[in-house]
Amino acid sequence: MSNNITLRHLRAFVAIADFGGYTAAARSLNIAQSALSRTIMEIEEELDTRLFERTTRRVVLTASGEQLLMNARRVLEEFDSALSRFHLYQNGLDGIVSLAALSSVASIMLPTVISEFRKTRPNVRMSVKDGFANEVVRYVSDGHVDFGITSFPKAKEHLVCEQIAADILVCICSKSHRFAGMEMVSWNDLTGEDFVAFDPMSSIRISVDRALQIAEIQTGTITEARDIGTVAGLVSADIGVSVVPSLVLPMMQFGDFIQKRLVNPLVEREICLVYDPQTTRPPAAEILMDMLRQGARHGFPIPNGTRWVNDDPTPISAKQCRNRRNSVGTSTPV
Repeated sequence: MSNNITLRHLRAFVAIADFGGYTAAARSLNIAQSALSRTIMEIEEELDTRLFERTTRRVVLTASGEQLLMNARRVLEEFDSALSRFHLYQNGLDGIVSLAALSSVASIMLPTVISEFRKTRPNVRMSVKDGFANEVVRYVSDGHVDFGITSFPKAKEHLVCEQIAADILVCICSKSHRFAGMEMVSWNDLTGEDFVAFDPMSSIRISVDRALQIAEIQTGTITEARDIGTVAGLVSADIGVSVVPSLVLPMMQFGDFIQKRLVNPLVEREICLVYDPQTTRPPAAEILMDMLRQGARHGFPIPNGTRWVNDDPTPISAKQCRNRRNSVGTSTPV
C-alpha cells in the first residue's frame, strides 16, 4: 500500500474530530468545506476504511478513526515541536556553539562575553576547547569547532583571520630582582638576563621570540615551562625574568612577582578570530562572533593592558595576518 497521507491530511482530520463537524473545522482551517470533505475522502480511500459516522447533530469517529486520531495527534505534536526547535535554532536561540581558544582567552576574555550571550540564549549549549595557538587553528581547519580565538595563527590559506583584541607584553620579575626598583623596563634591559620562557608551541613564546629577534636581544640562560602557573612560580623564585601578555597576568596572581611596563618599543600581541569562510556555522555561533567583533561597543570588561579593537575588523587570510607582523615601530604588533 502506498502512503500518500500528508500533514495536511492529518491536520484536516484532527480539526474535524476536535470541532465535531465539517463546517467549524473548515472555518478554523480557512478552507472550503467541499475541499475539507475531499481531503477526508482521500484519507479514507488511502486507508480503505471509514473514519467518521454522521449523526443528525454531528460527526462521530469510528473505531478506526479513534485509532488514527491518537496517532495523528502524536505525529503533529512531534512535527510541530521539531519545527519550533528548528525556528529557535535559525534565530540563534538553540543549538550548540563550539569554539577553541587560547587558555588566557578562554579563562579571562570569554566568560563575560558568554555570560552576556547566554542571558538571551539560555538554551544554547557551549563547547570551549582551550589549547596552544596551533592547536586552535587545527581545530578550526579540521572542522572540529565553529571558530577559534588565537594569536599568531599559522598560515592556512583557506582560513580567515580578524583581529578583535590586543594585549601589551609586560615584563615580570621577582621582588628581589634589580628590575624591581625600576619604573619601567626596556627590551634592551633584557640583554643577558636569565629568562623563563614558555613552551615553543605557545603563542606567548612565538610573540616574545619575535619581539626579541626584532630588537636583536640575546637573553641569558633560558628555562622553559609549558604551564602559566609554572612560569609564575619560577619567576617568583628568581630563576629568571619573563615577558608575558597582559591577558595572562590574572592567571598568575598567586605568584610573588612584580610586573613592569616593557617599552622601547611597546609591543602588542594581536588576538584574532579565526574561521573557515566556506563552512556554514550555526546562527548562534555567528551571533557570538559578532559580539566578539563588537567587544568595545558592548563594553565587555577586560584586564588592564588589554583592549578591544575597532568594531568593524577587516577580514584577512591567516597567512596575511601572520606576515604583516614584521614591521617595527613605537607600538609593534606581534
